[in-house]
Amino acid sequence: MALARLGLDEAPAAIAQASAFFRRVPPQDTPSVPPSQPYIEELHRCWPDPRSLSHYTSDSRALASMQNASKHGLDRMPDVEPTIASLIVAPEEVLRPNARCPRPQCRITDDLLTKCYDTAARMGRIGNSLSHLILALSQSLQSSSADASVQSLSDTSLQAFAFMTRELGRLMSSLTLARRQVWLAQSPLSEPCRRTLRTLPVVPGELFGLAAQQALDRGIQANQTWQQFASLRGATSLPRQQPPQGPHQLLSDPINPGGLPQGQHPRHRGVRGRGFPPPQGPKRTWGQSLLEKKPSASTLRVYVAAISSRHIKVDSQTVGSHSLVTRFLKGAQQRNPPRAVRVPSWDLPLVLGALRLPPVEPLDQAPLKWLSAKSAFLLGIASAKRASELHALSVSEQCIRWNSDGTGVALWPNPSFFPKRLPSAHYNQVIELAAYGPSHPPDEEASSAELLCPVRALRCYIQETAGFRQSDALFVCYGGPRKGQALSRQRLSKWVVEVIEEAYKSRGLPLPLNIRGHSTRSVSTSWAALRGVPLSEICAAASWASACTFARFYRVNVAAHHAVAAAVFQEPSGPS
Repeated sequence: MALARLGLDEAPAAIAQASAFFRRVPPQDTPSVPPSQPYIEELHRCWPDPRSLSHYTSDSRALASMQNASKHGLDRMPDVEPTIASLIVAPEEVLRPNARCPRPQCRITDDLLTKCYDTAARMGRIGNSLSHLILALSQSLQSSSADASVQSLSDTSLQAFAFMTRELGRLMSSLTLARRQVWLAQSPLSEPCRRTLRTLPVVPGELFGLAAQQALDRGIQANQTWQQFASLRGATSLPRQQPPQGPHQLLSDPINPGGLPQGQHPRHRGVRGRGFPPPQGPKRTWGQSLLEKKPSASTLRVYVAAISSRHIKVDSQTVGSHSLVTRFLKGAQQRNPPRAVRVPSWDLPLVLGALRLPPVEPLDQAPLKWLSAKSAFLLGIASAKRASELHALSVSEQCIRWNSDGTGVALWPNPSFFPKRLPSAHYNQVIELAAYGPSHPPDEEASSAELLCPVRALRCYIQETAGFRQSDALFVCYGGPRKGQALSRQRLSKWVVEVIEEAYKSRGLPLPLNIRGHSTRSVSTSWAALRGVPLSEICAAASWASACTFARFYRVNVAAHHAVAAAVFQEPSGPS
């Protein structure tokens, strides 16, 4: 019955062959359904112009409505993830809800693919309503004990609808892959990397998905490792033809193990620029000349690792694991042990006291230079973040949230920012700052704390730079030809150093030596530990994986020195 309604004839009966020697297999024609005139007319209504009949009726909108459509990929074309977009477009474009292709022709193709997907998604939502109707009709026929021919029509309709649904899903998946290709074709990635990202399984509601983020993270880490290895490999291009017979010869001259006179070996040319000093004389080994410069143990381990990566095994062991080399490294470390900095190079209370005085205060009258520097310094002290993490902060609506009552602010880094380390717990961590408001009635201590409020400084800084700002980056240049553009990380660190230097100059004190912008992390976290802040909170704020990092490399002695000698030698008051 169903085949007859579709215009398909029954299978023809086999025709008797005239001869037993000339038998032929009867040809089997592929059945084809004749065109349905109402269907073709409706299909061709929008064929000349896709924009025709774009004003949907109420019935059309009702049939195309669907709950949780975006969860099932039937809402609209998924946006490009910021991780992928950051490889192609500018950081300001990444923060947009729907980033656009930078190339005009690719943008046109991307827009057409998006419209095709949106139309297919609308078709899928209508198909969802149609499936409910067809299934309800089939159940009604089964419950009413309908005729077998009618039930056959219903079953065939369900089967045809299922096939059409599969093809629609294949179409939407292909459109997603096509849009992936449009974006990946503009990226600087290699072809194998593009192929990997393009062939990732399509997840409904996502363009690339979480798998692309994980693949890029692995690729970035592998690329960094390879670059480090390549730099070490280029610095230690050891000849394989004449390897030294033992580690003692390797330490004598790793660049010229064959014993050629200095200057005749081709690898001695320009070797000083690659990090390995040539031997200083025939009686002084390379290891001895290197030890006289008192390198750190980590520097020596890098040298050994570089040599070991290009050298053949000695006594069935790598050069780095040989007993003579390990003893050499151990002796070098004992001769020049690591010296951790235990005393801060500058005084935090002194700098904070200077930030309460002119030219920094009052803020509404302070020069833009010192307003910018004070905001950067207070934010670095309050957050204990690296300069790169402060540089990644943004003033876009997605990256900054002010409390409605004015009691604080929350800051997020730019989504395209990759931190120095990628621990999952501290990746793109939010920075929450609380405002220091004056108490009631206001006293001197409360007003002094308010002058050091980072929220107050940030609010004033953003308002002052709004008129000439050309970038969504939090910190922008306040003058020069790049006024209003994003500030570099190096210049941001320089702002912090200038605040410290100006504080000492205002007090007439000599400038501390070796001031670095990175020192704010050690000073702020050490003061926090002194005031009783738990180490877990300190490590979370500074993005450290464990407290050992803080204890070994960052903790300094910021406690005030007690005047013990003055108390001991003080003359007693009163009658003796």
